Amino acid sequence: MSPFLSSAGKAVVLPHSFRCCLNVLPVAVCLLLTSCANHDLPEARSAFYQGNYELAKAEIGAEILAGKDAVLVLMERGTVYQAEGEYEKSAMDFIRANDILALLETYSVSEGVESWVVNDTLYSFEGAPFEQTILHSMTALNHLASNNLQDGGVEARRIIHSLRLEERGEDYPDDAFSRYLAAFILEMTGDLPNAEAQYIVADELLPDYSIDKRGRIGGDPEQFSDTSVTERELVCFFLLGRSPSMRELRGESSHSFFPPRIQLYGEGRHLGDATVLSSVYDLAFSTWNLEAPARLAKMVARIAAKEAVARKIEEQDAALGALARIVLIGMLERPDFRRWETLPRWLAVARVPYPEGLTSFEVRLHGEGIPVGTTYPVQRPLVQHGNVVFSFVRDLPGFNSGKRDKEIDKLH
Repeated sequence: MSPFLSSAGKAVVLPHSFRCCLNVLPVAVCLLLTSCANHDLPEARSAFYQGNYELAKAEIGAEILAGKDAVLVLMERGTVYQAEGEYEKSAMDFIRANDILALLETYSVSEGVESWVVNDTLYSFEGAPFEQTILHSMTALNHLASNNLQDGGVEARRIIHSLRLEERGEDYPDDAFSRYLAAFILEMTGDLPNAEAQYIVADELLPDYSIDKRGRIGGDPEQFSDTSVTERELVCFFLLGRSPSMRELRGESSHSFFPPRIQLYGEGRHLGDATVLSSVYDLAFSTWNLEAPARLAKMVARIAAKEAVARKIEEQDAALGALARIVLIGMLERPDFRRWETLPRWLAVARVPYPEGLTSFEVRLHGEGIPVGTTYPVQRPLVQHGNVVFSFVRDLPGFNSGKRDKEIDKLH
């Protein structure tokens, strides 16, 4: 046993295991207090959704320091870069976040001890399985927007790998949007058998819609009797709405279950509608509920361990024991609510005819909470590969209003 001084200056003797826990407490508390100290994520997120991307980047900071929240900060900053059209910078942040995740696969014993003494925020943020998949999807969209089909193909295969049952974990939700995106990229690279396989999986995940082997989406599979496509197509991916708050996930505030209607127009002509393939709310809510029993069990066990430490100290010094209880349980015990909060709520795709000569199109949104007449003119990214034109849209102020002109790029 190891002694330390009580409030009265007397030696308090604790078992070695308790002493070890208390030894890491100062270090753990310092880590807790300095985590994200150089990055004001709440202010950055607020600025992001207001379309003030420069302020959002300033609040996050130019340097991403190694630490418990490095992955989360890179995810958030990469999303800001993407929204302002800095696709290569965004991809670099997302790739760096993925590289750190690869290093974190080796379990850290020290982090485990710290989390038992303090709380789970002492673990390095890794994100939920669906967030790790979307990390690859967002990176893939950046590559496509940058005319980089080769690296897009790399991310497509990473998407598929991350969605394997042994990777994402049993009972964790699959993601039809990411499946479709991976399939589309494989189709563009000429890997048609694997593209068709992913379209089929995406189709199986959507009971209300049908997706054929060419990625066409509709309510009736009979409409896909013609498997040959010779007309020019627009394939546009949509990132809409705001990621659900933790209050929504915990059922403490209301939210809309109904996605918006997404219409595409070109020179006044209705080109078609987009289909919502995935809901970030559903992915997050399913994950939160799935992890709830383990999260609760660990919290109860940790509180019991802290209470045991406080009682042991209290046996020899009542004041010091009460202080230990206040610090260990009252001040330091809190759940880990860290999430990638700049994600959208709805993930959708449209695959519609795109007449020759069009160099832009318009998106019209209709739905609950959306002002009447909400439209988004889209001039970039527009990237052509064969008879397919790619684009993606996020309903944020200033999104897709970048520096390039209206001329359609050629995807290589």
